Amino acid sequence: MSSALFDYEWQFLIQMITRITYCETYNEASETLLRQLRTLIPYSSAVIFRTSRKDGQANVSNPISVDPPNTKVDHITFMNGEYPRWSNYIMSPYSMVFRQSDIIAPAKWETTRVYHDIWKPKNIFWGLFMSVVSNDHPLIMVCLNREKKDEDFSARDMYLMNTLKDPLERKFYQLLEEEQRIGPNSPPGKLSRTAASYGLTKRETEIVYLVCGGKSSEDICSQLYITPATLSKHLSNIYAKTKVRNRTQLFGLFHEL
Repeated sequence: MSSALFDYEWQFLIQMITRITYCETYNEASETLLRQLRTLIPYSSAVIFRTSRKDGQANVSNPISVDPPNTKVDHITFMNGEYPRWSNYIMSPYSMVFRQSDIIAPAKWETTRVYHDIWKPKNIFWGLFMSVVSNDHPLIMVCLNREKKDEDFSARDMYLMNTLKDPLERKFYQLLEEEQRIGPNSPPGKLSRTAASYGLTKRETEIVYLVCGGKSSEDICSQLYITPATLSKHLSNIYAKTKVRNRTQLFGLFHEL
């Protein structure tokens, strides 16, 4: 596999890794990765899925795409095909980079139901994938695609993806740990640290995050499965700890985060 990269490509890789390192959420890190990758590895469409294991099976969820926008449903459909080798990569104890053409010969790929029913309508044919796994935890699956008229992804493209494996393992495992520590609503790191400096509890931090996101009381109660009375009690405690009087002042305190 060729590793002949220009100096500017190495510099861009370092800058990309730095940008991703400073991201504080799964969505932000995924979107940054996809936008930056396109400069080094041209693609026609791309999506990142969160990966996990459940009951001995590989699972994908949380599709993130930056181009084209608003294609979440299409990306879910994209995964409805039968990809037996993909499960092996997700269930692997370590990260792997592979191409669709490495799994099945292009001529045979054209005859499959998955290609005709799912890929062809999306006008894609070639695929380059990276399954990111850290400490035996599946983290993400990066999927880059090209149209049939374009060339297949090259050995250089695979080398670039392999170069990114280690920093992506560290970053997305860190995000996973942060989410598990804080909870399913996963406030960004800076907000969480600031909330902790005021002595806010895990639940209070979740409520601050939702308030700052413009959620109504009804939305917050529904999302956190709490009653209005419980929410009111939490807000009173938050106001007392942060020395603010209402939601407007609370938003002002945290708005930069």
